[in-house]
Amino acid sequence: MVRMKEKRREEAAAEYARLLLEERGDGDGDGGGGEDCGNSADSGAAAGECGVGGGVSDSRCAAQARGMHSGLVHPWGALLHEGVLYVSDVGGASEEQPGRVVAIDASESLARIGSFGTGHLRLPAGLALLPARDDGSAELIVADHGAHCLRAFALPPSGGQGRAALPSDEPSRVIGGCGRAPGLFHAPVGVAVGRDRTIFVSEFSGRRVQALTAAGEPVAVFEPPGRSRLMGLAAGEAADGSVAVWVCDYDADMLHELALETTGRQADFDEGKEGACVV
Repeated sequence: MVRMKEKRREEAAAEYARLLLEERGDGDGDGGGGEDCGNSADSGAAAGECGVGGGVSDSRCAAQARGMHSGLVHPWGALLHEGVLYVSDVGGASEEQPGRVVAIDASESLARIGSFGTGHLRLPAGLALLPARDDGSAELIVADHGAHCLRAFALPPSGGQGRAALPSDEPSRVIGGCGRAPGLFHAPVGVAVGRDRTIFVSEFSGRRVQALTAAGEPVAVFEPPGRSRLMGLAAGEAADGSVAVWVCDYDADMLHELALETTGRQADFDEGKEGACVV
């Protein structure tokens, strides 16, 4: 029974790698502690079309019929801010279909506004908003799964009209890089921002969650039980009022709740509480 379950997980991991252009070096699931962060993208998974095989659901066809932008190629994350829906679009890992963030008018028209990050984003995954302070703009934080870093884009205010001026293709700053040291990443996939502007990042191949200051300085590292590969995460307030992070465990098919202690902009993981596993 255990062997069959492991086989199903391996098959699911292989399918995930094919569809979302996961690097082939992690396909065996060992996640090694090394720093070989090379990325060999599989661009063979073509997007299906409505009414033509490819496993495209009726709901997707209906969404396109209502005017949803259909030029997306492997869209991953989405975030709504000031009337604009930002979608991370993995693309085909090629010059013809590069990774980018697509901006869509969130009104009834769902018209495409434009895109940015082209030429700088390798495999854009999770998105999070870092709220603005009085002396600056809000930033869209993009977890670049393929480049093993976070890329921040300053968001010009839209005035709530859904027609914001787009950020530059070039990010305003880059956080991290490939590695195992705190502040470095191995296939970051999820990103969330806490109430005190602490940035939380989950790593698929790194199998851990990191906490960073808003400036990108590492604060804490947490490895949930089982050392599984991790997916998306969310940050918020636990039932007792403390800061908590919930992260999806890809291998164990569960959700981890991580209890945190925070002081100002610093965040320290409460070593007295292990991640609570929610099936």
